[in-house]
Amino acid sequence: IPLVEPQQQFDKIALAINEIYKHNVSQLSFEEYYRTAYNLVLSKNGPLLYNGVRTVLETHMRESVEHSILQHAQTADSNPTTENNEAFLFSVRLLWSEHVTAMLMIKDILMYVDNVYVKAAHLPSIYEMGMCVFRDTVLLSAAGSGGLGTRVAKAVLRQISGERSGEEINRSTLQGISNMLVELRDTASPMRTVYEVIFEPQLLAESRVFYRDMAALRIKTMGASEYARAVQADLDAEAGRVQAYLALTTADLLRSVLQDELVTAYAPDILVIPDDGLTQMLDRRDIPALRVLYNIYSPLPQPLSVLRSG
Repeated sequence: IPLVEPQQQFDKIALAINEIYKHNVSQLSFEEYYRTAYNLVLSKNGPLLYNGVRTVLETHMRESVEHSILQHAQTADSNPTTENNEAFLFSVRLLWSEHVTAMLMIKDILMYVDNVYVKAAHLPSIYEMGMCVFRDTVLLSAAGSGGLGTRVAKAVLRQISGERSGEEINRSTLQGISNMLVELRDTASPMRTVYEVIFEPQLLAESRVFYRDMAALRIKTMGASEYARAVQADLDAEAGRVQAYLALTTADLLRSVLQDELVTAYAPDILVIPDDGLTQMLDRRDIPALRVLYNIYSPLPQPLSVLRSG
């Protein structure tokens, strides 16, 4: 077994990890650091290496949050404009992107650690451990107020609310944040994602309130044909939102919220709106409007029954 000074050998690995985060990869000899990790595992210093790598990652994440994200988070909290939300979310997305890139290199250096020590000790792989460090250090424990994860979710919801009201937002940033939340597993329920636990329930709840209020306003001001077209436009817009920057698993859940609040809740009322209900649409032979009306009622048993009886 090669003779090594374990702490000194580990310090070389720690230095290499920090250089990777500084984008100084060209100066590193990956073969040298692979061999160093190999020697540490062979000399029964796997725990020193594995736990030490986790500590280096945690320290880097905490410092990155402090230097690159907290100010943006505080500005977005105190003055939640579209631009401030974007700056905050972009800073989180950038840290995540750099972390994923770094972890792909780090796991290559530590491949022998994964193949031998990690397997024997039944631990998460180096890459999985790095994902957990990001989740726990950046999203769940950083900066109070339930952690940055809660603030990220709120900032995304503010951007969605702004877009629904006609504001221009950076969909690419939201897509990056969604992908991050989908890749990270929940601490308490590892079979579920952080997206499902932290973000999606809030999205659905806020969407329900938004469309409930929208429906209550429209039913007083629109005829049936206009109301039906507005509902179809909302369904199309939310489907587009899912395709652009939300998890695809959200599609059916979000559509159900819209159908509940915009169609099922007002199914009988829409058809008897004075001067522009179903009777008037039939009298006018307004085939395009009738087709839209049928399209929004037909997927739902109760509203479809109301339409047929109407």
